[in-house]
Amino acid sequence: MVSLTSAVTLLAIVLTAGCQVASASPQPQIQGTIVPRAAAAPELGDVCDINKDRIVCADEKSLLICDRNEWVQFSSCNLGTVCRNGNCVYPEAISGGGSSPAASAPAASAPAASAPAASAPAASIPGAAGSSNAAAPSSSLAQSQPPSSTGSAALSKPASSPGVAQPTSAATKSSAAQPSSAPSSSAGGGGGGNDSGGNNFGITCDKFNKAVSAASGAISNSYPAPSSAQCNSFLKNMKSAGGIASSREAAMFLANILWESDGLRAKEEYDCQKLPDWCAQNYKTPEDVPGKTYWGRGYIQLTWHYNYIDASKALFGDDRLVKDPAQVAEDEDTAWMVAFWFWKDRVRSDPGVQAGNFGASINKINGGLECRGSAQDKAKKRYAMYKAVLPIFAPGETPKEAGCYN
Repeated sequence: MVSLTSAVTLLAIVLTAGCQVASASPQPQIQGTIVPRAAAAPELGDVCDINKDRIVCADEKSLLICDRNEWVQFSSCNLGTVCRNGNCVYPEAISGGGSSPAASAPAASAPAASAPAASAPAASIPGAAGSSNAAAPSSSLAQSQPPSSTGSAALSKPASSPGVAQPTSAATKSSAAQPSSAPSSSAGGGGGGNDSGGNNFGITCDKFNKAVSAASGAISNSYPAPSSAQCNSFLKNMKSAGGIASSREAAMFLANILWESDGLRAKEEYDCQKLPDWCAQNYKTPEDVPGKTYWGRGYIQLTWHYNYIDASKALFGDDRLVKDPAQVAEDEDTAWMVAFWFWKDRVRSDPGVQAGNFGASINKINGGLECRGSAQDKAKKRYAMYKAVLPIFAPGETPKEAGCYN
C-alpha cells in the first residue's frame, strides 16, 4: 500500500510536470494583434534557397521572394492589411497564435495590371507583377531580374472595389493608380515617324527580330528569337489595340514589354505556374468568377479581376476574359492585345510619355518599385533596352531617360 506521504509526493511531481509542459506551449495571441517579425526572419539581400524558400513577410507591410538564391523585394500589402505567413491579411481576421486567416487580401503591388513573371523581373507575382506583375517583373517572376509583376502591370485596386481600400502604388505593380481615359490613336508618343499611311512606321518583322536581339544584348541576356506569330501579332495589333502613333512610341512599348515578359518568354507568371494554390489565394477578390484565377498573364502580366474585366470590355465589348482568363496566356493575339490595351489605357496618355521620356512610361507601369523604391536598377535595365531598340525602330531619334528615378 502506498503511504500518504508517497501519494502526496507523487501528486506534486505530476502537477510540476504539467506546469512545465504548459509553460513550454506558445502563449495564445489576442485576436487582431500584430505579431512582430521573428528575429531570424530574412532581410532584403540575404541568401536563400530557391528550392525551399519562396515568399515571406519582410515586415508587416511588405513581402520578400526568393529569386536566384537571394531575398528580393516582392510587393507591398494593400492598405488596411498586414503581412502574416507570406500573405497579406486583414488584422481582424488574424486568429490567435498568428495562424493564417481564411480571408487574405491581395498584395498592393500588382502593376501589371501587371505582375512579374516569377523569376523574372520584379513586378508581378501575385501582387506582383510584381512585379514585378513582381513586380520590373516581380521577384522570380518573368524577368530574370522581378513582378509583377507583378509587375508589374498589376494596378492598384480601384477605390470602388469592395473590401480593399485604395492602395498606394507598389510594385507592380504600379504607379498607374486610376486609369486615365484611353487616348485617341492619333494622340501622342509623337515624333519618330508618325504613320498616316498604315505601314506600321516602317517596322517589319526583320526590324522586330533585330530589336529583340539588341535589347537582349543590352542587358547581357539571351532572349530567344521571336516567332513569326509573335511578330505578326505585334504588327497587327500595334495601332488597333494599342493606339501606337509613332515608331518612337512603338520602341518604348516594346522595350517595356520585353522586360515584363522576360523576352516574350513569359505569358504567365512563372511562380504561379509553380505555386497555383498560393497565387489563387493571394489574387482572390470577392468579384472573382468561382474557380477562376486572375494572376499575371499576357505580355504585360495582367493581374486582378478588375483589370481582366476592364480589358475584356474595352477589347471585346463583353466579359470573355473574366470567364476564361487562361486565354490571355494561351492565345497569341490576346496576349498582345491585352498588353496594348494596358499601354493605351494606362500609360501612353501621360504627358511625359507623350514627350518621349522613357522614364515616364516606367513610372506608369511600375513606378512604386522602380522609380521610387528599391528596384531602380531594374528601371535602368529597361532604359538600356530602350536605347537598343530605338535606333532600329526610329533612326535619328534621341532617347530620353527622364521621368522615373531622375
